Amino acid sequence: MLIVLAGSAMFCVGGAFMKASQGFTQVPPSLVVAASFMIGAALLSRAVTGHMLSTTLIVGLGFEALGAVAFGVLALGERLSAAQTGGVALVICGVALLRL
Repeated sequence: MLIVLAGSAMFCVGGAFMKASQGFTQVPPSLVVAASFMIGAALLSRAVTGHMLSTTLIVGLGFEALGAVAFGVLALGERLSAAQTGGVALVICGVALLRL
């Protein structure tokens, strides 16, 4: 589970720097995006070796999505609508059900 969380965190870091890369026109943030995505993929690849591919990847994507929402709200000051908040709640429920 720790490997899944670490992989998801790396994808969140890459996503955050994707915005800063301005469409891959800024070299330093673009390198962080590429490195983060490669490390994240390697970690999730490692995680699926001992677990079911279908649920492990979906749990990883769920954690990645929740991390991206948290970063957007907390660091970038983005606001969620009621519908978006409901969608986040559904992702949380889905991840919880897959972990059972």
